[in-house]
Amino acid sequence: MAGATAATAAGVTASHANAITIDLVDNYISGSGGNHLNADLTGDGLPDMMISDAFYHFRSSPSISTFHTFGTAGAHLNGVVAFAFHSGFYPLGTVQLGSKTGHWAAGSGTSSLQGSIPITFKDLHINNGALTKGFLTVTVTVFGSHGPAEIDLDSLTYNTPDQGSSLALLAMGASGVLAFRRWKIAQERSDKTLS
Repeated sequence: MAGATAATAAGVTASHANAITIDLVDNYISGSGGNHLNADLTGDGLPDMMISDAFYHFRSSPSISTFHTFGTAGAHLNGVVAFAFHSGFYPLGTVQLGSKTGHWAAGSGTSSLQGSIPITFKDLHINNGALTKGFLTVTVTVFGSHGPAEIDLDSLTYNTPDQGSSLALLAMGASGVLAFRRWKIAQERSDKTLS
């Protein structure tokens, strides 16, 4: 699980005085790159959102002088539709995130959409395990870094009233956050043993 956690939470940065942003890395689905979506956004081993109906497809067709690619990727993220289609033959593409759509053809139009999806989650090490509201930033693109037709879960942002811990977590980065969690769990076990 440590490998999955490390791939999920790349770093923690501040976006506002009382908000924490966790940058997500390699949390994507792509026509040619496959499904690497992970619902555990905080790294505690538990899903923080619903991912359903995920699919991807890639095909490469030879022509007289070149290869033409066709890729699709899609999923429902907390019930919000995310979809991308790319055809290298024409070339054209379509992107959708919720009610926003874009169309791209022959180098013009909309080839990428970015938006936020509401998230409500619980993590024992965030806000003392209380139900926490936040939002997930998602990018849907015709040309992704992992191949044509890609959906990326970019970051999770949430508010926290605990400024002291938040500032410490910001300074530590992702590896520090994981070490801090292990230390805190060890402390809690130690306290129970002494009781």
